[in-house]
Amino acid sequence: MTLAASGYPTKKLVLNLVKEAGEPVSAQMLIRMGELFGIDNNNVRVTLNRLSKTGFLSASERGMYELGMASEGLAAQQRAWRKLESGLCDWNGGWLMIYVAHLGRRDRKSLRRRERAASMLGFAASHQGLLIRPDNLIAALGDIQDQLFNLGMDEEATLLKVADVARIQQFDIGGLWPISDIEEGYRQRIQTMQRWRRSVTDKSLEEAARESFLIGDEVLRSIAYDPRLPEEMIDTGLRRELVSEMAIFDDIGRQIWGDFMKRLETSPDK
Repeated sequence: MTLAASGYPTKKLVLNLVKEAGEPVSAQMLIRMGELFGIDNNNVRVTLNRLSKTGFLSASERGMYELGMASEGLAAQQRAWRKLESGLCDWNGGWLMIYVAHLGRRDRKSLRRRERAASMLGFAASHQGLLIRPDNLIAALGDIQDQLFNLGMDEEATLLKVADVARIQQFDIGGLWPISDIEEGYRQRIQTMQRWRRSVTDKSLEEAARESFLIGDEVLRSIAYDPRLPEEMIDTGLRRELVSEMAIFDDIGRQIWGDFMKRLETSPDK
């Protein structure tokens, strides 16, 4: 996979630019936005063509691009970041489990999709073929199943809600979820966003746009993959602070990108 000058994968950058736009974007505009990250004209065009052929982007006859069907499940999950806490409830000690022991592991693409879908809803492998998470999601079991399917989980997988598990001590919480690392990640990302906000007035519009995109994308990805553990397992106050700080950061970043887009639209093409 080719990389932008910033070290950011070109495929991921183009997809995120389209996703964040929230409306169809022209190839020419994507090329000009790509210049901000050191991506040349041909690289963007080749990437657009590949993403369209694989269904990650949908292209109209007018050369406008929007997210394709292959991207929608992941994009929908990422867009819901502001509602992370409202989708959780108190934990009553029960568990959600996905049974996949009967599914094959030879198809590496299917396996990666399965693992990504489970990870994005906070499931971790407790035993071979058994993925678990605390039952603290408000969504009904059928809705959770639909989310998993939309994210790439095999339709043959079995989703269970379990109220009581004998010998619960066999679940090594620290081994299933790296609690200390997750909490430290919260702290570091909060500090990164706060430092950036304090220094943003000293940056050029281009620098502020580029940095807000890269920092925001990393934080949003961490929220999308957050296991959403209950307070019995993790510092939920830090998690709420992260989401709150990201909301402030996002509002500033959108204003900056609005100004940057206006500059691109009014400046002559090279």
